[in-house]
Amino acid sequence: MGELRQDIVTGQWVVIATERAKRPSDFERTRPARLPNEVDDCPFCPGHEHMTPLEVLAVRPEDGAPNTPGWQVRVFPNKFPAFETGSAVDPAGGLFPVRPADGQHEVIVHSPDHAASLGTMPAEEVELVLRVYRHRYRVNCDDPHVRHVHIIVNHGRESGASLEHSHSQLFGVPLVPPLIELELEGAKLYAEQEGECVFCRIVEEELESGERVIARSSAYIAISPYASRFPFGVWILPRYHLESFGEIDEDQLDEFAEMLRGILGLFHDRFGDPPYNYYIHTAPCDGREHPYYHWHLEFAPRLTTLGAFELGTGMMINVTTPESAAAYLR
Repeated sequence: MGELRQDIVTGQWVVIATERAKRPSDFERTRPARLPNEVDDCPFCPGHEHMTPLEVLAVRPEDGAPNTPGWQVRVFPNKFPAFETGSAVDPAGGLFPVRPADGQHEVIVHSPDHAASLGTMPAEEVELVLRVYRHRYRVNCDDPHVRHVHIIVNHGRESGASLEHSHSQLFGVPLVPPLIELELEGAKLYAEQEGECVFCRIVEEELESGERVIARSSAYIAISPYASRFPFGVWILPRYHLESFGEIDEDQLDEFAEMLRGILGLFHDRFGDPPYNYYIHTAPCDGREHPYYHWHLEFAPRLTTLGAFELGTGMMINVTTPESAAAYLR
């Protein structure tokens, strides 16, 4: 018999359909042939810097001219931005409210190697990408148009990636997105009622039971969340309380890189490099303190397809239990 599970933070319900459960091997895919290191028409490959907007940041081992080859990680504005400053839209309310999509939208190219991915790159290269994340997070938080910074990865065509060269996107959003608002409200309510951070409590309980723990380190825990919305979904949470990703220090960042690379590499090996999305949930940069919030990364492999029930109700059907997913990944 299936279960309805409620996420204590957001209040959202998830259907755990155990009678529809699949074996872990049912999610495996044929691994695609290895990509070449460079592709002639890829705008993210070295030597093609003229095909992108001018870079706002590039990490080069030696001093080199901007917008030239020789970089390790490169950042530039998205050519087709969802958010940008100077929008011509006039605010309006009433029945059809509208407001400008002022903000930022950046692309972070992880490596000059067209075939590289965060799950197969050396740990020190993943650390470098995360250092760039932190830098761009802090810069964008200082933008007066931005109230929230959302960093994502779409890996694979089925995940929404338009280019196969491994990259992240950073969105500087002029409002706090609805799901983040839900998490903030749920976390604040729990803190008021119980006197502690709900995410810290989840970490404590999951470590004690171990049932949904996939990996752990001195500073991080990777779990299959209790009300996982996706088969084999993973959350990576700091074991220490920190509301904003921008506050992460050097040691914490290095350990986070190890954990993230390990999880992505695990899926690459177990499931044949499936398409996936991940995104960092962090406190808004809206000038207020959010001491009850706790930043974390959510990872969603695209192993199944959403149907009309999920789209029409907002309730996800997860066809395998988080407990069995965690056991398999361990």
